[in-house]
Amino acid sequence: MAGSTRRARPSLRTRLAVTAGIGAAVVLATPGPAMATGDPLTPTVTCVQQAPNGSWTAVFGYTNTSSSALTVRRGGDNDFDPDRFNGPQIETFRPGAYQGAFSVSVPSGYSSIQWELGDRRVTAYRDRSTPCPASTELPADGNGLGIVIALAASGAVAGGSMWLAQRRTQHRAALAAAATAD
Repeated sequence: MAGSTRRARPSLRTRLAVTAGIGAAVVLATPGPAMATGDPLTPTVTCVQQAPNGSWTAVFGYTNTSSSALTVRRGGDNDFDPDRFNGPQIETFRPGAYQGAFSVSVPSGYSSIQWELGDRRVTAYRDRSTPCPASTELPADGNGLGIVIALAASGAVAGGSMWLAQRRTQHRAALAAAATAD
């Protein structure tokens, strides 16, 4: 066929490059899904309790709006100001709202302390925060290591007692064997 205007077919490489370019353009032009901004954790001040000597106790809680428990280690995102009050704050935050999650004992020389959790802060004031009702049971002091230390100590005592009993039994057996050999 003379005078045919048949077009040459593009190479496989050219077709793949065009397809990839169109795909990339579509992906880049498509808006991403809406993302929730902000931290799901909100620290709260439950109440403060005054002591006769001028010291006071701040009781803190939190709200976790996520559907799962979150862990925030003590430090930059789970921090007290002044720093000397770091330590009693919790590190595992279950979903939901919790009042009275932990407490901080504050000497009389401080009028306020601030807890920073994620990107949010809350301040407990000795004289301006909600006073705890008289019937309020404060959260236990400490960081939860007391029971661990007690269990370890009792395990050590039990292990030592078992070792001593076994040694005495072996000693008696050796004495009995020596007595029958004579």
